[in-house]
Amino acid sequence: MTVWVIAGLLGMATGVRVGWALVNKQSLVSAAMIIALGSLAIVAALNWQPLSLLLDTALHWPNISVGLSQVALVACAAGSCVMITSVASARTPTVVRRIAMAQYGIATVIAVVSFALFFAGGQQPEMSAEQYLARNLGTSKTSLPWLLPLLYVLLALTLVTWAGMRHSNRSRRGRALFVFTVGIVLILLASAFFLIRATGTTHLVGVGTAAALLGCAMAVVAAGSLLPTVEDWFTGRRELRLIEPLLAELEKRQPDIGIGVRPRGPLVFRVAERLSLISDALFLEATATQRAQRSHGGGPADFDLPGTLTDVEQPAISPDEQARRIAKWIYAGRDGRQHAAEGDFPGLGWLRQPDSYSDREWIIAIARQYRKLTR
Repeated sequence: MTVWVIAGLLGMATGVRVGWALVNKQSLVSAAMIIALGSLAIVAALNWQPLSLLLDTALHWPNISVGLSQVALVACAAGSCVMITSVASARTPTVVRRIAMAQYGIATVIAVVSFALFFAGGQQPEMSAEQYLARNLGTSKTSLPWLLPLLYVLLALTLVTWAGMRHSNRSRRGRALFVFTVGIVLILLASAFFLIRATGTTHLVGVGTAAALLGCAMAVVAAGSLLPTVEDWFTGRRELRLIEPLLAELEKRQPDIGIGVRPRGPLVFRVAERLSLISDALFLEATATQRAQRSHGGGPADFDLPGTLTDVEQPAISPDEQARRIAKWIYAGRDGRQHAAEGDFPGLGWLRQPDSYSDREWIIAIARQYRKLTR
């Protein structure tokens, strides 16, 4: 049951990456993540004994799932290495792609040679993966087939660990990278334990300990891969609730902004879509208010309308106070009282986000202040 939980988590993480790659433009990093997570899911699934027996029977070779696990582990290391080196590289995309192809080529050669050595070792009686490792690791018959892939995995994952720790930070993606890297470290330790066994030092660590560590590592890697998706979902739900009052009010005043908008889609796209609607509606409402002030003989915003928000001067006040003034202006014009809101209109320049805010953060800040007023 534990094996299937781990395999399910890794499969879910792989599916998320595949879905993201289908929705967005395919990239080298996305493909590498799919290879790494999918390969690790295969390793977990191959440790389920009924599936191992099914493969052994179908392919007419006992314990072939162990050889396939070797290949999948090498593919996981290759995908992880390509992913982290592509993210950390400052070279041109063409050079990064060539480096990735070279890494995949080396991994393919190692996987093919390891699989060939596995077959060269001959057939053995049917047994579980843990029993197979306990019986064969450390013997002259199977040391070479295991030394080659384990050495590659150790070298590749050491590079992944170094780069992952270096680029981890407190951002959402940085936290996910840190958790993913912790899982890679655990895989690195488990591989080192298997390598110790393969070199004949059998009294230092047991196969069961290394297998348990590898299972924990798979779970941590899956958690690190799913963490951004989980955080995006919870953050998206919270932001939808936060911006709903402001969006509902602006849609009443500017009903044309929602024409042709897709009502459903991935949550992160729905949030971005609604934030864009609020931004457009705020600009339309501001220009309409400004024209109304000019038609009534001037006011605090009695000047020619600029083409963009970058053409007007930004107020020299705190971002919270700026967002609060905009929210008060919208709140004063609710229920059709647009004329009453003209006196509260601070000016078109107030809609410009402060330098420390992104477009998304600025709209959310205004929505947060408006929600406080509605309460």
